[in-house]
Order: sequence, then C-alpha cells, then structure tokens
Amino acid sequence: MTKKPYVNSGYERIADDDYKTIDTRCIQALHESFNLYGRIVDCCAPTGSGIVNELVRLGYNAFGVADAFQDRVHAKFVVTNPPYTKTLVDEILRRQIKRIEDGDVFGFAALLRNNFDFAKKRKALFPENPFYFGEIKMCFRPIWIEPVPGEKKVAPIHNFSWYIWSKETLDDKIVRHWYEK
Repeated sequence: MTKKPYVNSGYERIADDDYKTIDTRCIQALHESFNLYGRIVDCCAPTGSGIVNELVRLGYNAFGVADAFQDRVHAKFVVTNPPYTKTLVDEILRRQIKRIEDGDVFGFAALLRNNFDFAKKRKALFPENPFYFGEIKMCFRPIWIEPVPGEKKVAPIHNFSWYIWSKETLDDKIVRHWYEK
C-alpha cells in the first residue's frame, strides 16, 4: 500500500526527494543574513545544485558532492537542502554537525521546513546542541518545480527556514526574518 503524503501538492514526487533549490530567493536570504566565506559545499547534490549555481553567481567558491557522508568535504561551510526522508535527513544533519565538532568545517546551513525543530527527538540537534547558531525564517514560500506553460499554477504550501550550526557560538541563538526586497 502506497502511503499518501501529509499534503498533496498535485505533483508527482521526484525520486529520492531530489528537489533542486531553483528559487534563488532562498540563497539570497542566507547570503544577506549570515556571513559565509571560503569554500562552500552542497553535500546533497548528486545531480547538480541550484544552491551551488546561485552561490557561484554571487561570487562564492562553491561546489557540490553526491555523498553527505564522505570522509572530508574540504570546505569552510556546508550549505544544503537535504532530501526530506525522515530518517535520512536527521543522519545528514548529525554528520554535518560532527564535521563542525571535528574541526573539518566552520559552519553548516540546512534548508528545512519551519517546524523541523519542533520534534522532541531533535532536541539534541537544536537547543541542546552547542553548535546550534540559529534560524533565518524566509518570509515567502519557495518554489520547487518550474512552472509548465498551460498548466494550472499551484502555490507552494510550506514555509522554510535556514537552520545554522557554527563554531561561532552565541549565548542567545539568532532568529532572523528575511523578507524579499
């Protein structure tokens, strides 16, 4: 029996939840709200990355890799939109946070649904994690699928935030709101 999604968007799901971050406003929000520098890697980019494309366009040294669990990524920051598979996404987050703990990277930003940090089982990733830096709430709903001419336009239904972990720690975690200019 095929499990129905919580909300039906009317679109067929993409294999492995490999949704490209095609909405450049997502990267603009991070770029304007957090100080990224050095080499940046998207660790969930098996077939390319809108994140990498937009970061490069903004002047960053960015690249993608297909394996979020590889030993080393040779970067200052990891910036990614992980696949939304419940068990996998938590593993990806823990692996990137471990990179900070081990000194392999300085910071990590993950594009996730706004309520992602609400789950009790994720307490160790957020309020209890010494590297948790904060959240950038994007005050728009990202577009994930290119519109098809002649088809009914469907409005996005989920709100997203950038969740950030960093070697730079703060007593009070940041919460910023980014509005499109």
